Amino acid sequence: MKARTGIIIASVIFAVLAVTTLFDQMVGFNDDQNWQIKQSLNGKVTVIDQPGWYLKLFATVWTYPRSVQRYFSRDIDGNEGPMKDESIKVTFNDGGLAQFSVMIRYRTPSSEEVRRLAHREFSGSVDNMNHAVRSWLLNCCKTTAPIMSASEHQSARKAEFVQIVYDQLMNGLYGTRKIEKALKDQYDQGGKPITVYATEIICDDNGKPVIAQVSPLTQYGIEVTQFSITETEYDPATQKQFAAKKESFLAAEQSKAKREQEVQERLMIIEKGLREKAEVESIANKEKAAAVIQGQKEKEVAELEAQKKVGIEIQAKLEAETKAEKALSVAKITKQEAETKANMELEVAKIRADAAMKEAEAIKTLAQAEQEKIQIAGAITEKEQVLAQIAAERDVRIAEKLANIKVPEFIINGGGGGDGKGTDLTTQLMNLKLLESNGLLNKTDLTKVSN
Repeated sequence: MKARTGIIIASVIFAVLAVTTLFDQMVGFNDDQNWQIKQSLNGKVTVIDQPGWYLKLFATVWTYPRSVQRYFSRDIDGNEGPMKDESIKVTFNDGGLAQFSVMIRYRTPSSEEVRRLAHREFSGSVDNMNHAVRSWLLNCCKTTAPIMSASEHQSARKAEFVQIVYDQLMNGLYGTRKIEKALKDQYDQGGKPITVYATEIICDDNGKPVIAQVSPLTQYGIEVTQFSITETEYDPATQKQFAAKKESFLAAEQSKAKREQEVQERLMIIEKGLREKAEVESIANKEKAAAVIQGQKEKEVAELEAQKKVGIEIQAKLEAETKAEKALSVAKITKQEAETKANMELEVAKIRADAAMKEAEAIKTLAQAEQEKIQIAGAITEKEQVLAQIAAERDVRIAEKLANIKVPEFIINGGGGGDGKGTDLTTQLMNLKLLESNGLLNKTDLTKVSN
């Protein structure tokens, strides 16, 4: 009974194992983070890219991750990969050595054709793919290190180193040439700069690096998505060099600080002198400005005084001219008045002389008439004759005198208001008319009598 039970249990276990094995050989499964190569019993190769179950039918399957993250480091504890030192060792152009612990992430091929190629080339092994990536990474690091010295890398060019290595991982190794280069801040015993052979990247006319060897990773569709140097360990000699450089740098910095202090003191002295000079110039400028302002003020005052004096002289001259013009005007008026008065007096004298002459002529006429009367009468006595002759001679002389008196041709009389001494116009006209009627004056032209 017990034997039979054991046979049944063994048969069940065998059946389960057989079914499990048969199921595993008949059906396959692919995760989304992987892709697979399936080779059927008839040799047909198929790329499985979709996640899930598929019909396997005893085919052989190789699984590849879509993305691989790999460490190549000095860690031997298994925290970053295998328990062995896989770090990248490089030599810089000054002879300094360093070991890099790196992390690299890359994508495996994405097209079916390249996947099959990579599968054939790497013998269906992801480890082989990792070895190829590490080998190419080693070439890129060793090609980049001679571009700089260990000191330059340690102080300022780590990021540049990573960038150059990454570019070469993706595109290919750069073309380089050997050059002689003087190391910065490094001198021999004679005090001369240390010259070493270095590597220089060759660039084309556009300044882009010339590719000397195309990256093999691109041939297999491997794309590097990340490259990082997680740790750098320099060899003891290089570290001593850093220490010496540090001491030299500290000494240089101390010397530099001392020089800067001396420069600062010198500049302080110069600035102090400049400040004192500026103060003196400022005071002198103020005094100069005050003197200029005072001189300008005095000049303006003198100009105002001169203008005032000129104004007074001009005013006096104008007053003198006005006074002279006024006196001239008064003299002209006085002259005109005198001339007018003289003309009036002359006209009055002419009238009087004319009247006298007329009167003399009248007397002469009367005397002649009287004489003729006497002659005609014949009754005149000797006495009367003598008296008549005397009167006639007198009248003749008076007439001659009156005839010689120059009288005005026109009569100008200011009529009306007599002063008791003159004769008004009416009386004069009556006298003239009387003389005219007695024959002493010619007929009077009244149009020539002016009031």
